[in-house]
Amino acid sequence: AFYFDVTNQQANSTPDKHAFLQFQTSYLHPSGRKRLRVTTLSHRYSDPNTDIATGFDQEAAAVIMARYAVFKCENEDPHDVLRWIDRMLIRLVSKFADFRKDEASSFNLRQEFSIFPQFMYHLRRSNFLQTFGTSPDETAYY
Repeated sequence: AFYFDVTNQQANSTPDKHAFLQFQTSYLHPSGRKRLRVTTLSHRYSDPNTDIATGFDQEAAAVIMARYAVFKCENEDPHDVLRWIDRMLIRLVSKFADFRKDEASSFNLRQEFSIFPQFMYHLRRSNFLQTFGTSPDETAYY
């Protein structure tokens, strides 16, 4: 998976703007010749409040979050990674959920995001991130 985060939101706010991305793959063919394959992708910038919600894939997002969290655990404190997961979930819910302040019964998360918080709940408690009290062998097994 490839994830790109646009840092300059104002420059890319025009609705019809496209982004282009090229991947160049060089490989050795069984015939012995070196080959270059070029793949070009085009993607339209979208409005985060409407277009992303309709095409959101909860399972793919959970896998990307899990892989990135495990990668972050290699270089950062696991408690910082857990806080990062919490912040990302709070950001997602604050953008795409409907609720009234101080009224818990008013919370409503769109259908496209309904099971993603459950994925994050189980990721936080998984053996991938919770390694306290386990031996290095047990950690490597999971």
